[in-house]
Amino acid sequence: MYSHGIATIALCEAYGMTKDDQLREPAQRAIDFIVAAQHKEGGWRYKPGDQGDMSVVGWQVMALKSAQMASLDVPSGTLDKARKYLESSRKGKDKAEFGYQKSSGGTPAMTAEGLLCYQYLGAKAGDPQLMRTVEVVSARPPKHGKDTSYYWYYGTQAMFHIQGDPWKKWNEGMQEGLLTHPVNDGPNADTWDPRDNWEKSGGRIMSTSLRLLMLEVSFRHLPLYQALD
Repeated sequence: MYSHGIATIALCEAYGMTKDDQLREPAQRAIDFIVAAQHKEGGWRYKPGDQGDMSVVGWQVMALKSAQMASLDVPSGTLDKARKYLESSRKGKDKAEFGYQKSSGGTPAMTAEGLLCYQYLGAKAGDPQLMRTVEVVSARPPKHGKDTSYYWYYGTQAMFHIQGDPWKKWNEGMQEGLLTHPVNDGPNADTWDPRDNWEKSGGRIMSTSLRLLMLEVSFRHLPLYQALD
């Protein structure tokens, strides 16, 4: 489901940008598979029908959002169940964090991922629960050698949609943490070495791809709440 979610995002984004009829059917079928694979409690995990975990849920929610933006069919019931799963995954003080599973405590990466999902699933600008989670993520900006690119990836998108001081502070840390540490010469010039455990499992292509996706956010996307306005 990890791979399927990521591939579906790519298909839906490609269809949304091009409106190529050859992409519409495979993109819709990919979304239909996500809908069918959802657990009855609203989450997704490694295999269709598995009880959810936040890490896999985030990719499916992003795929569903990309499909909506491309005017593909996304059942409202699927999104409703995803919201319920998200609420059940809240952890910590004021329920401002998110955990990997219902039995897990809150973590930085899952909190950033949950924050982005909360935005995409309809949280209003200035929503108190939204802003409590924004405060948690804002207090841990990107820093080279700290946390993981998975945390940075979700945090970058979430903070960009918030804009204002949270985005300014986050972006400053991201620029320092990302732009100053690629490989400078040789056959791997202008790529990033895999550093954390997740990057090492995916290799140089994964570590570089995640950073490119972070760096493109302010050029590729319109801030969510500005778009809604």
